[in-house]
Amino acid sequence: MTQPDSFDLEAAFDAARAAPPQMSDALAARIVADAETMQPAAPIWQRLLNAIGGPAALGGLVTATAVGFWFGVALPGDVLDPITLLGALEQSTDEDMTQLMGDGWYNDEG
Repeated sequence: MTQPDSFDLEAAFDAARAAPPQMSDALAARIVADAETMQPAAPIWQRLLNAIGGPAALGGLVTATAVGFWFGVALPGDVLDPITLLGALEQSTDEDMTQLMGDGWYNDEG
């Protein structure tokens, strides 16, 4: 049984790579014009709001900023200050260290 003429697929690919199809400038201009007419005319503040995720995301950012600013300015009283803690560690004794690490805390279990 004889095989029909074989088609050289690699030669066809090489020919297609040598002359890739090009989009005409008129077609590209029409595509850009159509895209511009489809875009809604929104003010810059609305486009920025949409870029960050909308009003819910803006509320989250404002809340996180306010809380971060508050934690930075008004340190809670029961939180150890790291700078003071470092100074206390340099002058501490073993008894101070056990109290600092929590070994002297009251335990409900026994």
